[in-house]
Amino acid sequence: MKKSVLVIVAGLAVAACSTPADRRAPSGTGDAAATRPAPSPCGAAQMGYLVGQQVEEVDLRTLSGNVRLIYPDTPVTEDYRPGRLNLDLDASGVILRPWCG
Repeated sequence: MKKSVLVIVAGLAVAACSTPADRRAPSGTGDAAATRPAPSPCGAAQMGYLVGQQVEEVDLRTLSGNVRLIYPDTPVTEDYRPGRLNLDLDASGVILRPWCG
């Protein structure tokens, strides 16, 4: 039961980070770059592969500069830093969502 909930949450997190098809450039425009999602300042858009992994199994030194781990009930500051990669985690340390800020 717990794994299925985690899989569903991970799927929703990945879906929330994807670009809806109606906001992409129409196909056949010849500009392949226009159909790619805009890169995020901290690289979170490219970090979807981390969702569902244990944070202890990820070499955080290979990720972009400033990384903040956010467990449930972790107090976080409200200062926005575009280059900071935030990783939302569940209580057992599974990565739920990467995001910039």
